[in-house]
Amino acid sequence: MTYDEENIARAAIRHTQSIYNSAGDRGKVDDMITAFAPDGVLDIESEAFTGPEAIKAFINNVAAGATTAKLAGSRHHLTTSRIEFDGDDAAQGWTYFFVMRQGAVIQEGTYIDRYRRIDGRWLIAHRRVKMLYDIAR
Repeated sequence: MTYDEENIARAAIRHTQSIYNSAGDRGKVDDMITAFAPDGVLDIESEAFTGPEAIKAFINNVAAGATTAKLAGSRHHLTTSRIEFDGDDAAQGWTYFFVMRQGAVIQEGTYIDRYRRIDGRWLIAHRRVKMLYDIAR
């Protein structure tokens, strides 16, 4: 990839990240799961969810309060992000995030991602959520 192609791809990956966070914060789970590849994995601490239906079920359980995560009314914020390419259609990323509710930070961590370009879109192939701080439980 050329330098310009990498920058265009980074912008597309950041757009995918924004879909995950903004749709998730608004409870639009069907929109959120479009950020994942068809066989994408969401790996949170000791559990991994593979494919859109498993990811959707987990996120719906979080929204319904059926898990230990208490995130209602929260907003996810992304900070430092590094994206490196493993070829024309694959990339890795490390992005710091924090989650706020009512002006207080309730979570902090890193998204450790693998991305794939599928049909022209950069999608999350695997997202590991590494928590550093979590008072939401």
